[in-house]
Order: sequence, then C-alpha cells, then structure tokens
Amino acid sequence: MSLRVRLALFIAVAIALALLVQGFLGYASFERLQVGNLERELDAYLGRIAGLMEGRRGPLRMPRMDRDDDGPRLTSPNPLERFRLDDERPALFNPTPPGTIAHARLVRGQTVLREWGSFPGEVPLSNNPTPVLENNWLYRSVRLGPEVYLQGAVEASQVRASLAGYRQTVLFTTLGVALLGALAAWLLSGPALRPLQHLQEAARRVADSGDLSLRVPPEGSGELRHLSQTFNQMLERLSAYRQRETEFTRNAAHELRTPLTAMRLQLDSQHQGLSTPEETLSVVREEVERMTHLSESLLTLAREGRGQRVGLDLAQLTREAAQKAGASYQGPERLEVSGDPFLLEQALENLLSNAQKYAPGASVAVELEPAPDPGFVWLRVRDEGPGMPPEVLRRATEPFYRAPGVRTPGNGLGLSVVAQVAQAHGGKLVLAPNQPQGLVAELWLRVTGPS
Repeated sequence: MSLRVRLALFIAVAIALALLVQGFLGYASFERLQVGNLERELDAYLGRIAGLMEGRRGPLRMPRMDRDDDGPRLTSPNPLERFRLDDERPALFNPTPPGTIAHARLVRGQTVLREWGSFPGEVPLSNNPTPVLENNWLYRSVRLGPEVYLQGAVEASQVRASLAGYRQTVLFTTLGVALLGALAAWLLSGPALRPLQHLQEAARRVADSGDLSLRVPPEGSGELRHLSQTFNQMLERLSAYRQRETEFTRNAAHELRTPLTAMRLQLDSQHQGLSTPEETLSVVREEVERMTHLSESLLTLAREGRGQRVGLDLAQLTREAAQKAGASYQGPERLEVSGDPFLLEQALENLLSNAQKYAPGASVAVELEPAPDPGFVWLRVRDEGPGMPPEVLRRATEPFYRAPGVRTPGNGLGLSVVAQVAQAHGGKLVLAPNQPQGLVAELWLRVTGPS
C-alpha cells in the first residue's frame, strides 16, 4: 500500500472518528431534549387528569407530590377525597395535550378502575414513578394512596422516529464527509508527495545502475525539501568516496610497486653474485621501512583521520617530538586537549620529517599557542629552507603529489596525512612562506577539553 493511499485512509478514519464522536454527543443531547419534552407533556397530562378527579376548573396543574417509602404520592389536595372509586358517573373526557396521543388509567392493585382514552395494551401495569420509554410509549405512575396509583402514557413514536433519523443522518454524514476527506487527501497529497516520489525513483536508479551522479530535484518545502537536499549531499559524498577510492587504489598500487621492484632487483642481484648479502639486507630493510611508512599513511587516509579521542597533554607531546627531531620548542608547559595521540604524533612527525628532508641543515622550530579564534590552538613548524612556490603550496596536500623536479625520496603522502588529521580534530592545515625564507606549516586544532 502506497504512502498516498495510507494518507488518504488515515484522513478518512480521522474525519470519521471526529464526526462519530461529535454525532454521539449531539445525539445524546438531542435524545435528552426530546425525552425531556415528552416527560413534561406526560406530567402536564397527569396534572390535567388529577384536576378532573378533583372537579376543578380553570388552569390545570399537577398537584403537589411528596415522597414516602412507597414512592411519590399526591398529598394536597387529595383527589380521592372528592372522587369515589366506585362512582358510577360517566367517564370523564380525556384531556390530552395538543398534538399528542395520551392515555391514563386509575389502578388499584392489579385492577383497572377507570381509563381516560384507550390505554395501550402493550404498556404493562406498573407503579414505577420513573418515566419509562418502551414500545413507542413513555409511561409513568403517580401513587394516590395505598395500592392506588394513576398511570399515564404518551405516544413516543415520533420521538423514536426523530432519534432514528438523527442516527441515520450522523452515519450518512460521517460516511460522506469521510469519503470526501479521503478524496481531497488523495488529490492534494499527489503534488505534496511528488518530491518523495522523485527521491524514491532516484534511489531505485542509483541502486540499479550504481550511477552516483544522479540528483533529486529540490522540490517541495519543509521536511521533504530538506530530505531531498540531504539525499543529494549523501550522493555527493558517496561520489567523492568512490573517486577517492579509485585514486587511492591506483596511486597505492603505483607506490607499492616501486619498493617491491627494488627488493626483487636487489635479490636477483645478490642471487647472481653481483651484491653481497649485507648490501641486499640493507636495501631490503630500507624498502620495508618505506613500505611500512607508506602503509601507515595509506591507512590514515583510508580512515579519513578518524581515531580514538582521549584527554592528552598536547604541550608534552609536541615538546617530545621536537626534541626527538632536534628542533626547538616554544609554547606552554602544559596544554590539555582531547584528541588521538597517535594521529597527532604522526602528523607532527610528518611535518618535522618534511622540514628536515626538504630543508637539510636549516633550523627548524616548533611553536604551540592559543589561536585568536576561541576554541582553537596553533601548532606551527617553521623552517628556513628553500620553501615552496605558490603553485606547489596549492597542491601540496593532495595525495601522492610531488613537486616537479624534486628528487628527494618520498611518497607524497606526508602533508595529505597532516591535513586529514587536522580535519579529524576539527581544524585545518595552512601552508605559508616563512620570513625571510622557508616554510611555515600551521596546524589548527580545535580544543575540546579544558585548556
């Protein structure tokens, strides 16, 4: 079942429930009103009967009733004082209320003494003082004395018909409005859900073809538009991942081929007696170290610099790395941050190694200080070597990039790893010329711990 159909059904059910609740409450109120009017007519009718029994003329009213153990009874004036139960006078006329059909009867025990009108046979003999709606009649009884009561009945067929009509109206109205609501939801949800349909179609095409260049039109508004934009961003990142993976595989295969070829040639040379075992072992060890360093750099790039963040003293880590490389250190004695010590140490070693490799004999200095931007620290490595031309500075952080004409051994991954580590710590790597000469590698690191 599609989302559009489910939405239409949900709207229809919601409208139906709302209308049924409203109809139930309205029906209860309408029923109380109709039955209440009928009860008042029955009370007025019994009052007229009581007046006839008293022989009064003029405005008729219901005599005052008091309540005893046997229920309500007439107390004053008592019609039995003026009306003999064995009176043989002609039956009194039936003073029915205008527009109604009503009957009454005087009962002693289970014997009917007198009737006003043709009392319906389906109404049972009952001295119940509470009005009862049954068999299209509303009836009740008023106690006149011991085992003597006056019972009245008013036809309620019109009330029942009105209530049945109200119920039918509520049901048909609920059904009709629910269907109209479902139809409106179906028609309006089409344009509203079109961005979602485009998203579904794009996802299906990407899954079938693997083409990550597809994009979803940014239609609609609100959450659907945001979902389309997020999906496009995901495709862009996946496309970038695939391109980086392709380049990574191609470059890694190329870079690994060089040391493997060198070791094979050296082993062949030793096998032919052209080199000594000591020379072969020295070359193999050198190439193994080169491959180890290359593998570590490739692993860091593959992980996008992600690592395990822990609390560490960046000042101590920087100072020890500078002392190991024979560089000077300038900065605080202690600086607590949160980061990956292995990645930070690798990035710092790469910067110092590049400075020593491309500026041999030049002085190298390491500086650590808070950045002007709150929440960041600067980690700088300065050297006074030849520096880099502007076009090389722009591409120096690309994986496997090497400046034209450079014969220094390396794989072109050192600054790429440093840039990746900086991004993993919420910062960046900035390369700039040093004054008066040389290069400044400035590593921005976000401070996520106390400083």
